[in-house]
Order: sequence, then structure tokens, then C-alpha cells
Amino acid sequence: MDLTRIRGVRAELEDTLLTTRAAQFLAAGPADVVDLIGHVCSLPAAPRIVAEHMAQAMFSGRTEFVRIPDGRWTIVNPPLQPYGNFGEFRAAREASRSSRASARTAKAERTSDRLHDLSYVVVDVETTGGQSYLNDRITEIACVVVRNGEIAEVFETLVNPKRSISPFVTRLTNITAAMVATAPTFERIAPEVMRVLQGHVFVAHNATFDWRFITSELSRASGHRLRGRKLCTVKLARKVVPQLPRRSLDYLARYYGVEITNRHRAGGDAMATARCLIRMLSDLSNRGCVTWDDLDVLLARSPGRKKKRRSSLALPTSVTHDTTA
Repeated sequence: MDLTRIRGVRAELEDTLLTTRAAQFLAAGPADVVDLIGHVCSLPAAPRIVAEHMAQAMFSGRTEFVRIPDGRWTIVNPPLQPYGNFGEFRAAREASRSSRASARTAKAERTSDRLHDLSYVVVDVETTGGQSYLNDRITEIACVVVRNGEIAEVFETLVNPKRSISPFVTRLTNITAAMVATAPTFERIAPEVMRVLQGHVFVAHNATFDWRFITSELSRASGHRLRGRKLCTVKLARKVVPQLPRRSLDYLARYYGVEITNRHRAGGDAMATARCLIRMLSDLSNRGCVTWDDLDVLLARSPGRKKKRRSSLALPTSVTHDTTA
């Protein structure tokens, strides 16, 4: 079993219209490749060799589609329903059993992983704005790999967003249109980004922001999406250092004596977050929180006090100031 795929993030192909139609067709049970391709691609009675090549191309890298010993295609965890004969039922049942057993094993290994044995990739992105699913793009990305409590690898680059950068973002990050004009587009760096992320726990300060932007960029560039473990250092700081009045990166770094060089740039912020992560993981270990399951329980625990209700007269928060870190 590939533990890097279990322990950290991975890039998976997104569903397409054809794979969705194939999954719906195979929900009724295993199918011959000619019938399958005939339905999915509207090519009735396609030559078998053509259908075989089309199926292999369509399902390449997609573990949910498998071939049973008699050569037909099926899907993992098929629905319980009558099959044409006992051999067909047995093949589908065995595929389902194997999938469930693998899932149980993976879950047991995931929850018992020791935090010190995991590797982490601390990510920070600078962007043209805050709308990852609309027109905003990444202008800079940094990934810092943490292994055995030490910085093991650093990847950092400017990115050409192929769109304008707002004056506010330029004032905040000092990233100008001239700086990114000759930088690589995300499409060019996508393979390297996926390589750096693969197998590590995804970590960021306000992780949802960085996760959404990288997932959106990967989807546009390569048709892949991120899956796997992620950890937000803002949420972690609430449990590890609850005495801090704020959990911004500035407050957290100051508490741990970590210097932030090049604030509001991807490399500087990612490196500072990585050093704070190392300190927080050490604090967790000293408190007896040593496995991923322990961490899940800690992060899910109620803080024990209610937040103050926001006044109904409060105005919407301005979008002209930094709220990401």
C-alpha cells in the first residue's frame, strides 16, 4: 500500500462527462467494453480493439474503474442488486469487499499515524484578489516541506496570472505587473507544484484560502484536484496557544520568536509559518497529543465559551484590507 497517498495530499483527475456516464452505466453491473463504449461515447458496435483503447484512455489513472477477470469493466463498490449469473455476482462482490477492506485499513493507518512521522508542506500564495473560483489568480506561490522537525525543501516562484493586479494587492505584497510579466504561468509550474505537494500534509495559515486557490489553478491547468489531509495553523494556534489575543501570523511568530522576512510575500510567510508549525508540533507532543487521531480530537473540541454575538447594526467588512493572515 502506498502510504504517501494515505498520509498526505494527492492530485486526482476530475470527473468528466464521459466518466460520469460510464459510472452511471456500470452502476447496473459489469459490462463488456463494446457495450460500455457504445453507450458512453454513442458508438454502437465499435470495433473491439477501438473500444479497448478508448476505455483504457478514459479510465487511465482512475482507480474506481476496474476490470474483472472475464475482461468486463465494473466500478468499485457496485450497488447491491441482482446480477445475470453467479460468476458476475461473485466478481462484483469480491471487488466491493476488497475496496471496503482497503478503506478500513487506510482509515486505521491514517488515524494512528504519529505526528512526528508525518511530513508537511507549508504553503502560502499571493493572489490578484480573493475570488478563487472567479477571475482571481495566483501571483506567487511558496511551498516549504517539513520533515522530522526540520525544513527539508523550499519551492518558491512568481506566477504570471495573465490578468491585472489590483492597486491594493500591489501595495500589500509589492508584487507589480512588471514583476510577473516574465514569470511562468501556473500551467508551466503545475507539475512541479503537484510533485512538491504529493504525499505531505497540506498546511497553511488560513488553509482554506490557499487550498481553494491551488485547487482551482490545478483544475484549470491540468484537470486535477487536490485530495487528502490539510491542517490550518490558525485553528491549530487556537488550541496550542489560546492565550494569544489574535492568531494572525504576526502574533504567532512573535510568540515563538520567529522572524518574518518579506512579510506578505509567499516565501517569507510560508517559511515563518513552517517554523511556527514545528514549534506547535513540539508543544503538542509535550502535552501528549502524538497521533493524527489525537489532533483530530483536539481540533474538534469545543473551546468552552460562546463568541459574542455580532451587533445587528454592524456594517459589512471592508474588502480593502488584508484578512488572509
